[in-house]
Amino acid sequence: MIRMIFLWAFATASLATEPDWNDYDGLLNSHVHAAEKDGYPVNLVDYENISADSRFYVVFNQIIQFDVLQLTTNEEKLAFYINAYNILTINLILDNWPVDSIRDIGSFFRGPWDIVVLENADGQLTLDDIEHNIIRQLDEPRIHFAVNCASVSCPDLRHEAYRADKLDEQLDEQTRLFLNNEKGLLLENNRLRLSKIFDWYGEDFDVFGNLEDFVRLYRPDLQFDSVRTNLPYNWNLNAVP
Repeated sequence: MIRMIFLWAFATASLATEPDWNDYDGLLNSHVHAAEKDGYPVNLVDYENISADSRFYVVFNQIIQFDVLQLTTNEEKLAFYINAYNILTINLILDNWPVDSIRDIGSFFRGPWDIVVLENADGQLTLDDIEHNIIRQLDEPRIHFAVNCASVSCPDLRHEAYRADKLDEQLDEQTRLFLNNEKGLLLENNRLRLSKIFDWYGEDFDVFGNLEDFVRLYRPDLQFDSVRTNLPYNWNLNAVP
């Protein structure tokens, strides 16, 4: 039965501009739960139940079999590769289960982001390749609130797949959610403290002018005199206990 589902998924993918993400929507709704961990509100992932859900393997095979040459617009490419990054990260966790942190995967010489997770027309791709050489090259800094590194301090997984036809709206919402969460932004005595994501990828936000301009765009309610990108980053796994 599962083999028949896989064959149907491959045939559908060959005809579509994007994969049919309905199974991915169902998977996220079933196994991603709003909760709290280490003092932060976070969407936790039930990895053990995902591994037992046949839909995950349908979605995983959609990703690895999809012909990315069909993706013609930036929105299509971004939606596909953001979903791919998040699905393949989940798969990496499952392949190494149980782990306390994604940083426990790999070795001293090759970390979790250096393992080949996908091979297609864009090459043999690691998670770093997908993020830095594909997604970031499309000049959309809000992607940093959509890709999920399976950690508490990462921007949360959504309960739905990203789709080209509503990507702008989805990225806008992800940005607002992260900048209204203390793991993303904390105001202390007129000093704004931001996630280290803004330190690691600060140059990506130059299209908005600077970080202050970007924050004011999404949090016009805030009054602050200075900005620091120094909030602690919690690498504990975003797993349901």
